[in-house]
Amino acid sequence: MKNVAILISLTLVMFLSACEKEGFYQGDHFFVKNAGAEMPVYVKGNIQSGTFILFLHGGPGGNASLPSFMPVSQKLENDYAFAYWDQRGSGLAMGNPDPRTFTVEQFVDDLDLVVETIKRRYQNPRIVFYGISWGGALGSAYLSTGNLQDKIDGFICMDSGHNLLEGIPKSVLFVKDYAQQQIDLGIDVAYWTEARDWCATQPDMTKKENYFKYDGYLTNTNAYRKDPLQEVEGPEVGALGTMNSYLSLAIFFNGKYLRPRFNILALNLSPAMARIKTPTLVIWGRHDGVNTIEMGFDAYNSIGGPDFQEKELVILENSAHEGYIEEQELFIHSFRGFVDGL
Repeated sequence: MKNVAILISLTLVMFLSACEKEGFYQGDHFFVKNAGAEMPVYVKGNIQSGTFILFLHGGPGGNASLPSFMPVSQKLENDYAFAYWDQRGSGLAMGNPDPRTFTVEQFVDDLDLVVETIKRRYQNPRIVFYGISWGGALGSAYLSTGNLQDKIDGFICMDSGHNLLEGIPKSVLFVKDYAQQQIDLGIDVAYWTEARDWCATQPDMTKKENYFKYDGYLTNTNAYRKDPLQEVEGPEVGALGTMNSYLSLAIFFNGKYLRPRFNILALNLSPAMARIKTPTLVIWGRHDGVNTIEMGFDAYNSIGGPDFQEKELVILENSAHEGYIEEQELFIHSFRGFVDGL
């Protein structure tokens, strides 16, 4: 009897998931193969607009697959086509890339193949980069390389990790200050005293062991969400949707392989970003503890140099690192205003 009940349950799950299948498969997809990596690109939204938003996900080791199901993405897909690319060693990317290919230069080369594929597959549309965190750094690296920026029509740089050499120590100070606040409130005093005292030693943040120790503290702060208790719209895909969409458990494991093997802790793209002459929107959360607001001003001032006029800075006053969901209306308004004005 128990086996019959299990069989009925499985049949019901398969039936219900089959009913959802069509909605989760809308769009187009292709793979880009390069230097041992097989990287998926999922295209959704208004392809007829002739404007493609190429989403550059964070990390390194994050993914674009899950954000493609975010309500904020789906709202913008009504206006533009979105191309969600999972980078090498990230998300749903496959293949067996050698760890020696985990370099900024290789990621730029991968990105250029994605750009070229979109141009050829969709009759040379406008392409706008939309990079969050590490994705903003990757977009900056691409646009600073040779004449590659000639292929791109716009750049949305959000809470970018473009200069970790200077940026991470500022984030360490954020953790130290947050730890002191928790101590003053009598919250988990032993833990936060340990965190505060370690941060006060001014550890060398170009060393991976120090980075991972700091990152453990950082994830327990409000660096990512100004108000961790704020109710926000998450990805519109549940357990059944996951079974019938292109998602898989790989999105949770691939990045854990790449991250310790891709050392960008001494990355500083700020000087090179003066070469960028692509119209740019810089968006930053005022309370970002990952890439602090000082780095937002650095990104804005660095892009194109001091005399470059085709750039705009929008500060999300009530957001931390995830302003695209913390202040969705202002984010979407700023996003559309920039893209439509290109």
